[in-house]
Amino acid sequence: MACRTDRPLEFFIFGHPVTMSPSPDIHNVGFGEAGLQHTYARFDAPDAEQVVEKLKTEGCGGGSVTIPHKETLLPNMDVLSESARVIGAVNTITKTEDGKLHGDNTDWLGIKNQLEARLTSKGQESKGLTCLLCGSGGTARAAAFALKQMGAQRVLIFNRTASRAEDLAKEFGFEAFPDLANLSDLEQLHIVVNTLPGSSGFELPDGSVLERLRPVVLEAAYIPRRTAFVLQALAKGCEVVEGAEMLFEQGCAQCEIWTGKPAPRGKIASALLKALFEEGSQHPAHEKMQPYDAPPKALVLEAMA
Repeated sequence: MACRTDRPLEFFIFGHPVTMSPSPDIHNVGFGEAGLQHTYARFDAPDAEQVVEKLKTEGCGGGSVTIPHKETLLPNMDVLSESARVIGAVNTITKTEDGKLHGDNTDWLGIKNQLEARLTSKGQESKGLTCLLCGSGGTARAAAFALKQMGAQRVLIFNRTASRAEDLAKEFGFEAFPDLANLSDLEQLHIVVNTLPGSSGFELPDGSVLERLRPVVLEAAYIPRRTAFVLQALAKGCEVVEGAEMLFEQGCAQCEIWTGKPAPRGKIASALLKALFEEGSQHPAHEKMQPYDAPPKALVLEAMA
């Protein structure tokens, strides 16, 4: 669903806080490479009504949605994609020419595509997978949908509020997993997805399961880059999909929705590497991206392609 191209439009990353978001670095490149005059900026809004008001302004073409609005904005959409409807959360909004708001979700693609690429690099097929999903919010719902689309055989859902894990597990046909100590009983674990906030300090109570079973780990948070869970997974020798890599992947999918053209993946990856990891960068998230000499693997490969 490409946005209108007859005049410049404003797009935003809607959420709170978004002061460090690299999304403008993704989408301003995407619009420029597509020959569009649209712009993309941050719109920090703790109240969902502020987002709705902005979306209704004449020059706004839509935007990306992040915490805390992925679920709360759902009722304000006039049309939902199938993925957004099933997931129950939107991360992409496009305003059509008649002013209607079309809600979509690309988070699941960011998760699915990056996980499948890492599994392939390990020689692991996306069949018969046993997975652990931590969290129960909008991003966790996208992850549940992604794992379902991947044909995961068994998905265990942990959340600090056990009832929310139970509800999500029931909805997707998965299993609630209230006690992470029981991970030691598993004989296989192929994927771990963590969607809990990066500031939560979350990590597995016993990291030996990571060393023993070596799952591919996906951390949805990208600020800070090296969360406690990422550090734990790396220390145990796991392949890690970083939050910045998921952000890149879902952002490329958004780019294709808004431009109607293939995303310029290499140029977007290069822009992110420059903004987030290059010495002397003034990007507001730069100081949270250490170590600078070991940037995310997927971004480096995309930039070189």
